[in-house]
Amino acid sequence: MNQGESAAPTQRAGSLFLRCMANLKWTQKNIKISVGVIVLMGCATVSPKSYASTDPSIRPVAWTSDESSSSTTHSIKNRDTRSSEVSPFTPGSNNLALDLGQVFLIGGLPQNYTNSLGTQLHYTYGVSDLFCFDSSLGYSEHSSGQYSMLSVLTGLRMNLTWYDKVIPYGLAGLGFYRPYYQDNTVPASPTSGSPSVAATVFGMHLGFGADLVLTRNLFFGASLIFHNMFGTDMSWANGKMFSVGGAYASFFLHIGATF
Repeated sequence: MNQGESAAPTQRAGSLFLRCMANLKWTQKNIKISVGVIVLMGCATVSPKSYASTDPSIRPVAWTSDESSSSTTHSIKNRDTRSSEVSPFTPGSNNLALDLGQVFLIGGLPQNYTNSLGTQLHYTYGVSDLFCFDSSLGYSEHSSGQYSMLSVLTGLRMNLTWYDKVIPYGLAGLGFYRPYYQDNTVPASPTSGSPSVAATVFGMHLGFGADLVLTRNLFFGASLIFHNMFGTDMSWANGKMFSVGGAYASFFLHIGATF
C-alpha cells in the first residue's frame, strides 16, 4: 500500500467529522430559534384579564379604576334602596296603631268605679334600631260615664331585641291625664244634669309589650302599661274634699301600619 492510498481514508474521515459538526451547530441554532418563537407566542396569548382572576390587588390600573367606580355606584344604589324600604320600628319609620283593650283601675278608684274597655291612638317614630319616640292619645269610660279619663302621653320605646319577626320592647314616659268625675253629692238638675269635676294632672307610665311584624307595612302586638297620675285635691259640690288622680293599668291589643 502506498502513501496516497493510506491518506485517503484519513481525509474522508476528517471531512465527515466537519460535516457532522456543521449539522450539529445548525440544529442547535434551530432549537434556540424555535424556543424563542414559542416564548414570544406564549407572551402574546396571555391577556391582562388573566392576572385579575383571583387577587383583585394585582389587577391592571385600567380595569381597577373602572370596576371600583362601578362597585361604588352599585353600593350607593344598594344603600339608597335599603333606606327606602322601611319596615315596622326601623330607623326613619312612622308607625300608626289603634289600641283596644281593658283598663284596670288601681287603688281607691275600684271602690267607686268599675273596670272598662279603653281605646288609644298610638304613634311611634323609629329613631334608631334600639330607640323609638312614642306618643299616644287614649280614652276610657267607667260606670256608665260616672268616671272617664283622657290621656296624652309621650315617651321612649326601647326595642329589647329583634327575634325573627317578634320585637319585644320596654316603654317609659310622661304625660297629661284628665280624669272626669260625675258629682253625685247633690241632686241632678232637670236641665243640666249632674255637675262634674275634672282636672288636668301630670303623670308617668311604664310597661312592656311585643310586636309581630306581619308584613313590611303591617304589624300586630300587645302591651301592658302601668299609669300613675300625680293627684291633687278638689272639692265636690257639697264642699267635701277628695283626691283627684290615682293609678290604673292598661292591657291593650293593637294593630298598625308603617309608612
